[in-house]
Amino acid sequence: ISVDESATVLGTFTELNGMSTEQATNLAKSTALLAEANGVAPQQVMKDIANSTEVFAKFGGKGAENMVRAAVQARKLGLSLDTVAGSAESMLDFQSSLNAEVEASAMLGRDVNLQKARELALTGDLEGFQKEILKQVGSEAEFNKMNVLQKQALAKATGMSVTDLNKMVNKQKEQVTLQGHMNEFAAGLAEVLPKEAMSDM
Repeated sequence: ISVDESATVLGTFTELNGMSTEQATNLAKSTALLAEANGVAPQQVMKDIANSTEVFAKFGGKGAENMVRAAVQARKLGLSLDTVAGSAESMLDFQSSLNAEVEASAMLGRDVNLQKARELALTGDLEGFQKEILKQVGSEAEFNKMNVLQKQALAKATGMSVTDLNKMVNKQKEQVTLQGHMNEFAAGLAEVLPKEAMSDM
C-alpha cells in the first residue's frame, strides 16, 4: 500500500485507539499475517482500514484488534469493512430495522430474528455481527431458492444490497471463523516489513 495509506493506518491505531507507535506498528504487521493466514490479500485489508477511520471511531469500542479481525473477515466474505459497518448502522435504526425484519419474515415464510445482530452492532462487535447475519440468511442453497422479492426483503432487513448478501452467501462455504489470533503472530513480526518501509511509514 502507499505510504499515505500506511500512515493513515498507523494514525488510526495510535490516535483512535491510544496505542504507542511501536504497538501500532506491531498491530499493522499482525494484521498482514492474520490476513495471509486466512487467505486474504493483506494490502486489501490495509486499504480498507485506511479508508475506514470513521468506522474505527464509531465501532472501535472493543479495541483495534477487534476491528482488524472484522476487516479481515469482511474481505474473506468478499465485502469491505465499510459495507459491514453500513449494515450494522442500518440495524441501529431500530424501528426501521424491526419493520424490515417483520417484512422479510413474512416474505420468506420463516422467522428472521435479527435481535442478536442488533445487539452485536450496538456493542461494536463487527466480527460477531457478520457471523450472525450469515446465520440468519441461511445456506447458499436456501438463498438461491429465493425469488427476487424475497432476496430484496432479506437484503433490506440486513441493511445490505442483494449483491453484497449474495457475495457473503457464496463465500459462506469458506470457513467463517478466522484462523489464528493476533498474539500467535508475534514471532513473525520482524519478517513482515523491512526497516526502510517502516521508516517511510
